Amino acid sequence: MKTITDSLKDLERWCAKQSGLRLKLGPPLSAKQIEELPKKVGAALPYPLGVPFKPEDFKIPNSYRDFLTRHSFARIEFKDENKKWTVYEPFNIFSPEKMARGHSWSTGATLNDKEIYTTFLVAFATAGYGTESSRWCFYTDKDIPGERKGELPILSESNDFECRVAKYVGTREWVENASKTPASFSFEEWFSKLVSIVI
Repeated sequence: MKTITDSLKDLERWCAKQSGLRLKLGPPLSAKQIEELPKKVGAALPYPLGVPFKPEDFKIPNSYRDFLTRHSFARIEFKDENKKWTVYEPFNIFSPEKMARGHSWSTGATLNDKEIYTTFLVAFATAGYGTESSRWCFYTDKDIPGERKGELPILSESNDFECRVAKYVGTREWVENASKTPASFSFEEWFSKLVSIVI
């Protein structure tokens, strides 16, 4: 597995050779800005949640922290048929402001006539699937063991008429047939895989 530095260099080299495509990288975050991110995420939503998000459960993963000290966001853009720069959604890592909007959280949603919640997910990038919306998320609950210390498992969440990555409010149990197998066990691993697929 490549380091974040190596993966970024590979991506930058590849993007520089492409026509009608560019890599946009945000400025680095300070240590203070990174530490404040969980509280920023927790304070952003204006509506009530069945199970509130707990900022203390979102421990910034070490490799994601490493990324944020370099760039606050990363996305690939391409020129569409109107020559307008458009985000390539399979590679769109959110800015802290966009992350704080809680894109993966559902409010008042039900499955099998029971209320569900998803506030154990912190969406940090779009996944670019052909559904209404799809995102990559850090998983903050403790029932999926991590393989790397100081990291969080990463799950894929999509909104395609039913929530497959959710738990019931009443029991805190996963919904039936939940898609809870991690795609990666660290941001570094996820980033390395994504770059290798793109280039």
